[in-house]
Amino acid sequence: MSDIIKTEIVEVCPSPYGYAVFMRADKKVFIIYMDRTRGTALQAAIDGYHAERPLTHEFFAHVLDGLDCSVKGVLIYHVDDGTFYTRLTVEMENELGKKIIDVDGRPSDTMAIATRVGAPIFISEKVLSSLEDMSEALKKIKGA
Repeated sequence: MSDIIKTEIVEVCPSPYGYAVFMRADKKVFIIYMDRTRGTALQAAIDGYHAERPLTHEFFAHVLDGLDCSVKGVLIYHVDDGTFYTRLTVEMENELGKKIIDVDGRPSDTMAIATRVGAPIFISEKVLSSLEDMSEALKKIKGA
């Protein structure tokens, strides 16, 4: 699809109200905010941290793997007044055939799962074009 663009997480920053996740798509930087617990979980996934016992997103990834499912990616498909909407695309292939499903989820959860399993994150071009470019804010945070 030409109307989706691959994104990358460039920085996860604690803020007074939770975490600001800076994402880059093409040359535009945008921010998704999440609460402290989910921001910490996303940062743990980025860092490759594994607890003694599986954390929620690790557990879910293990369940999918046990069911012979693979995460194909996440799509940020809508934004409404700062609230982002995402879908996790999961594929299952076995002796009965192949099935692909899209599961609606919070960005914090879908992005943490995708990061855990190395799946890409995409954004719709329409959503990206509606967002303010936060490149200068990211430069300030990084001290550049």
